[in-house]
Amino acid sequence: MALMGATQRYQISHETTYVYSTMVTSGHHFAHLSPRDTEFQKVISHALDVQPPPTETSNIVDYYGNNSVRFLITRQHEKLVVTGNSIIDVMAKDFPDTQLNVPWETALNKSLYTVEPNGVAEMRLSSPHVECLPQTREYAERFFTPGRPWLEAVLDLTRHIRQEFAYDTEATTISTPVAEVFLNKRGVCQDFANLMLSCLRSLKLPARYVSGYILNEPPPGVEKLIGSDASHAWIETWLPGTGWIGFDPTNGKLANIEFIIVAWGRDFMDVTPLRGVVLGGGEHKLEVRVTVTPVDSSAIK
Repeated sequence: MALMGATQRYQISHETTYVYSTMVTSGHHFAHLSPRDTEFQKVISHALDVQPPPTETSNIVDYYGNNSVRFLITRQHEKLVVTGNSIIDVMAKDFPDTQLNVPWETALNKSLYTVEPNGVAEMRLSSPHVECLPQTREYAERFFTPGRPWLEAVLDLTRHIRQEFAYDTEATTISTPVAEVFLNKRGVCQDFANLMLSCLRSLKLPARYVSGYILNEPPPGVEKLIGSDASHAWIETWLPGTGWIGFDPTNGKLANIEFIIVAWGRDFMDVTPLRGVVLGGGEHKLEVRVTVTPVDSSAIK
């Protein structure tokens, strides 16, 4: 088990706006915008506002335990605005060295007959949008040499993805395959998370996709702009006796107190922030505005 340290409270606003070129007569939507409670994260409050107001709304806990919302809009509209407002407490994690310095092979499942915790075994396998590829296995084997400590190996992989792949918002789309990302060495946080998942799963190590937010602080002397943050993606991988631990290949580090979890699954399609089907609408323009604001620690009781 990890030791819990300091607690940081965050206020988060996530606004998604669709502007349609023609009238939408009805829309059926599915949202993963409600952060989840975990061992190290507590949801103080959360509210989801939809404009125009839905005709029907259903709150659902999905297969992975994520909080999701389905809503149906039957009135005509040319603009859809979905805003999630949350207050979240995140606890810092401190893992004893004795837990994390075991050989990485400790995380392998050595027998098909070994019972694993729910949700671990399936995260060792390919998923619809994350293939286990020969090239990602070969890449991962550079870091996962026989007997190397687990934390050292995973962090080395995390940092090399950060160093060797360029962040480029124009290089990919949500459907760009891992093979193309690996070949071109360019992408965004979703692509780097998928790449790291492919690397770990190709070695039969369990790893899952995590969506949420990260605190981005502006340079000294620069005022932070409202709505200038973005949703973020990273991965968690499983170590027996310790549990799921987060790593962020986009920034090359462990995921700790500055990361806020919304949902997790096999890949992006399990935790898409907002998707749906509309009748009408023509073409559309999408705008997303996210603001993550730390709250003074004295507000935490």
